Amino acid sequence: MDADGEQLDFDFAADDLLEFPRNLGEEGHHLFYSEQQRAIRDLADKFGIPLNRRVRLRLCGWDEEFEGKLMLDSLLVPSLREKTIRLRLGRLTFDNTHIERCRTID
Repeated sequence: MDADGEQLDFDFAADDLLEFPRNLGEEGHHLFYSEQQRAIRDLADKFGIPLNRRVRLRLCGWDEEFEGKLMLDSLLVPSLREKTIRLRLGRLTFDNTHIERCRTID
């Protein structure tokens, strides 16, 4: 509105308007998320473990089995050069080398 209370003219159909502004942060988030998911899949393949899936597993030296969602212990995805990775199942943290047996639960 201008000082007289009248609406200013704006030609929405003008040819020079290529597109309305977009929120590029949203695209960045989707790109980050897809790269993170690919890195987690690569780690799961390399170490032969079902990351981000519900599992039942037994750790070396433990008589009991644990059940829950197997996740990386850190938000930072380790590189594929790592020889071991730190994992978490609920509040329990351990290295992948401590897994004696692991199977997914559907």
